[in-house]
Amino acid sequence: MADSMSDANLATAPDKMTDFPNPVNAEPGMSMSHFLVSSVHDMKNSLAVMADFLETALAQAADPATPLYRQASQALYETRRINDHLIQLLALYKIEQDFYPFDPREQNLADLALDALSRVANLAQARGISLEYECPDDLHAWFDYELIVGVLVQALHNALHYARGRVLCLIAADPRGGISIRVEDNGPGFPDFLLRQGASHQREISFETGSTGLGLYFASVVAGLHRGGERNGSTRLENEGSLGGGCFVLELP
Repeated sequence: MADSMSDANLATAPDKMTDFPNPVNAEPGMSMSHFLVSSVHDMKNSLAVMADFLETALAQAADPATPLYRQASQALYETRRINDHLIQLLALYKIEQDFYPFDPREQNLADLALDALSRVANLAQARGISLEYECPDDLHAWFDYELIVGVLVQALHNALHYARGRVLCLIAADPRGGISIRVEDNGPGFPDFLLRQGASHQREISFETGSTGLGLYFASVVAGLHRGGERNGSTRLENEGSLGGGCFVLELP
């Protein structure tokens, strides 16, 4: 099924990925890392409020062609991007400390696509970008919903930054078993160095672009948590997908 998305409210971050003890009620022996994590949690919540305000302001703007509208649209993108990164940091901390409640269940993939697209619909509308998806209505797979929707939303945010008008989410059964989730755009594609390094945790940090590789690393960790038989989930980057631009691929066994 192919479809496009209309405007929708952005969903809040899943509790199991981001909830931590409040340092005000902390035990005397609570480590500094817990205070840092709680501070990141507070920053995430503040950024979510700012993003909601920007979305409301953009929705009420009289003329989307004005420079102010374009600047506010970019501010919304940056706010959502930073908020995504904070959520990823919190989730990675919980995963590495072995207290993330990993909970794979059988899920409908079309519902996943619609949910993820709804979370970026306001930003796409503000940037004048069409969101589309293709996924069989009856396609199901086993995965941790909150982790995978988080990876998908991050990939969509990245695609919206580089797209020149279209972003497409393709979900299909993999002939080898499992599923393939692709997020494509019609932008310039990924640079060669990024295609070579992929999601490696040893990726270089770019001081020129400000890229830390956190989003790709998060996606790689999440994919690796999903195992089926002798296969693990995986991620990769490609160019020249069906829209001619960059393509993020997530495969789950």
